[in-house]
Amino acid sequence: MKRKNTIKWFIFKIQKIKPGFMKAKILFCIILAAISFSTCISQSPAQNSFLLRNNWAIKSSKDIREKGDIISTSSYQPEKWYPATVPSTVFGTLVENKVYPDPYFGTNIQKIPGYIARRSGGIPVESPFKPSWWYRTTFSLPAAAKSGNTWIKFHSINYKANIWLNGHLIADTMTVQGAYRLYNFNITQYALPGKQNCLALEILPPKGNDLTITWVDWNPTPPDRGTGIWYDVSVYSTGPVAVDDPKIVTKLNLPSTDKASLTISADVTNYSDKNIKGVLKGTIENIVFEQEMTLGPKEARKVTFDPEKFSQLVISGPRLWWPHTVGPQNLYDLSLSFEIRGKISDSEKVRFGIREITSWMNDFDGKHTRVFQINGKNIVIRGGGYVEDMMLRPSDKRIDADIQYAKHMGLNALRLEAPRGSDYLFKRCDEEGILLMVGWCCCSSWEEWEKWTPDLEVIAQKSWRDQIVRLRNHPSVFDWLYGSDKHPSESVEKMYIKTLNELDGTRPYQSSATSDPSLVSGNTGLFMGPYPKVYAYQTPVYWYGKPEFNTEAGPSGEQIPPMETMRLMMPGEDLWPMSESWNIRLHKAFYPPARKALYSRYGEPQGVEEYSIKSQVLQYEATRGMFEAFAANKYRSSGIIYWMYNSAWPSLYWQLYDYFYAPNGSFYGTKIACENLHIQYSYDDNSIRVVNGNYKDFQGLKATAKLYNMDMSEIYSTEAPVEIKSDESRKVFDVERPIGASDITFLKLVLSNNAGKEISSNFYWLSSKGDENADFTALNNLPETELKFSVISVKLESGKYSAVVEIENPSASLAFFVNPKIIKDKSKELVLPVLWEDNYFSLLPKEKRSIKVEFAAENLGGQAPILAIDGWNIKKAEKELK
Repeated sequence: MKRKNTIKWFIFKIQKIKPGFMKAKILFCIILAAISFSTCISQSPAQNSFLLRNNWAIKSSKDIREKGDIISTSSYQPEKWYPATVPSTVFGTLVENKVYPDPYFGTNIQKIPGYIARRSGGIPVESPFKPSWWYRTTFSLPAAAKSGNTWIKFHSINYKANIWLNGHLIADTMTVQGAYRLYNFNITQYALPGKQNCLALEILPPKGNDLTITWVDWNPTPPDRGTGIWYDVSVYSTGPVAVDDPKIVTKLNLPSTDKASLTISADVTNYSDKNIKGVLKGTIENIVFEQEMTLGPKEARKVTFDPEKFSQLVISGPRLWWPHTVGPQNLYDLSLSFEIRGKISDSEKVRFGIREITSWMNDFDGKHTRVFQINGKNIVIRGGGYVEDMMLRPSDKRIDADIQYAKHMGLNALRLEAPRGSDYLFKRCDEEGILLMVGWCCCSSWEEWEKWTPDLEVIAQKSWRDQIVRLRNHPSVFDWLYGSDKHPSESVEKMYIKTLNELDGTRPYQSSATSDPSLVSGNTGLFMGPYPKVYAYQTPVYWYGKPEFNTEAGPSGEQIPPMETMRLMMPGEDLWPMSESWNIRLHKAFYPPARKALYSRYGEPQGVEEYSIKSQVLQYEATRGMFEAFAANKYRSSGIIYWMYNSAWPSLYWQLYDYFYAPNGSFYGTKIACENLHIQYSYDDNSIRVVNGNYKDFQGLKATAKLYNMDMSEIYSTEAPVEIKSDESRKVFDVERPIGASDITFLKLVLSNNAGKEISSNFYWLSSKGDENADFTALNNLPETELKFSVISVKLESGKYSAVVEIENPSASLAFFVNPKIIKDKSKELVLPVLWEDNYFSLLPKEKRSIKVEFAAENLGGQAPILAIDGWNIKKAEKELK
């Protein structure tokens, strides 16, 4: 409706132009402009919405004499401002403008003025980021906007701001403060329809106890501490009545799921000085519902459609939303509009899923493990801690790759420590079936409640409110954490719970990510720690003694990526011996235990390439064991969040793949462990288990185990039939180590169906000294092996390569930790992101495997793809991928 009205207005205006070619040309251009304006619509809550992303500029307030009433006018002539886009931070924009060198390379970040040496420290007094910075842009509004209300929405400003429009102050720092706040301002009286408008923000950086963004110990703190506009700014128009904050609650008739009851509500506000009679209408596919009402002047009302009164909101045979590992991601579209005499004043569109999240407490042996359920079924949560780019640079492309990798590994969840992430992230997790655990961040003012003033508590409450309203309709969001490393004070926790119950009430929540109970909400059913070893390194067997839901852990204290991306992080001379470029990418509390384990288990490396391949082996072995243990022990164990999932900058720890999207050994250890029907070795009791993550039974399966000596002689073999129930972990048999076995033995497991087709396979290297004291240094004596490999097929469709390669070990020795990769023919850089069906695998003598790989053609950068192979004892080789 609004689009049509806008175009009609433009057509009316040109009717006075004389006929002829010029009129037709102007008409065509104006219609295109009107369509462009009205179709620049994201998932924003209103019609005629457009984003203010380009044509921005920034400058430090210390270099500007004028005030906001002058800067925010179109007549102001900015000089020596830095071009910018939004979202952006001050530091990120200056790096983009080459004011500072790439902070992600080498030790450049230490050379930035105002470098913050202490992680999560404050901005130094002499820093160029200490003063406020101005953001400025101009934009046009169609003249048709004068017939209604015009709004501007800010999605997160860090930290305080004075906001000016066309010479007028529309909000000051008393209103705009808090990094996680969302703001929606009615700018009708200041907007200039049909003219150029000027918007200027004076943004003040966070300081002291401000409730701001923090990076804890994940990466260096950027020198501006994230000062800027770090998500979208949008402008939109409505009629006299606006529709805001729709809420959809879906309730299933559990334990059955053949009926869903939907409760839908929204805030409706009359911004005029008159009574307005209208109709709030809703549609979901072929379901229609509406309510008539009369709103008084300036009246705001919450309108609810209850399934008891609107029977059409009771849906038979609903299409349910599931995490991607267990079912489809069915989504519905809700459209709500307020109509006045048949014309739409405002409308909202929301995509949602019909699903129900619950949890229960498994109490045993004095422990309390929270078990989450999706649509009435238990589910083991297997995920990682997700972070954004350190400079908060937006990238839908990176988000797509992050989610694609999570699915490829078989993970079903990500944890957001602080509700960080663009709307696009949540949209894609809804569409791809990735669960999200959302809550506040540790080790910052967010957990220093004793220092809070009454004003800070108000900011916390408003921030919590804004994020709940923003995220509550996303089916992917399954849990709230309003504390992280500790639970809030009693008064703050009651405030958080009250806000949750008023605005959501559809998900579990916990007072912290730890096992520490609070007086208000009791046991969390979660577990964290013990610090620092579970963030550094633990042997595979350790995780079998962890019956819990662990919210952050991982044998990830030092995770060296493949050599190709190590070279992208630092100058060649910094690669070896270890240098300051290493040190700033590691954490002194976490890398020593991991490095000690690497040296003791596999031998001290003598060069960076040896260090890299040995690191992949250690990562694979340790991470696979961790994920396997939590699934094997379900539901005494019910979830594990790997710390962390990805990296905010080029890092050497806490990551399943590096900043450049190079998967490491942990990536493929995770992928094998998270198979939905999986055979595995249990380090705690030497048994073989089959773990079923599907919600269906399997019969007619066969488990096979073979044990080999270092010389590849088979010393043990057994097999057994397997029947396994839905979502079961079943012990199949024990593996016996024969007398006279070598110090290192190799265990090959295969699970096949009744047709003999392999469903799951797994390969372990085991030490006669046991897992905790394992010695694998004899692996250094494996002879070099030259593999046969060929390209079976290559397809290039819709910009994506899909290939199948065959790799064979023709020797009588073990080909250990084979690493195929796709590289560019000239630069020899890795093609990333990449999806290998399997990697870092081992081949027995005469064994042959076919492996699939996919990657985007655009990531070749115009070069040709090359298939390269290396590994632990593998002779390096290359071949054209054709």
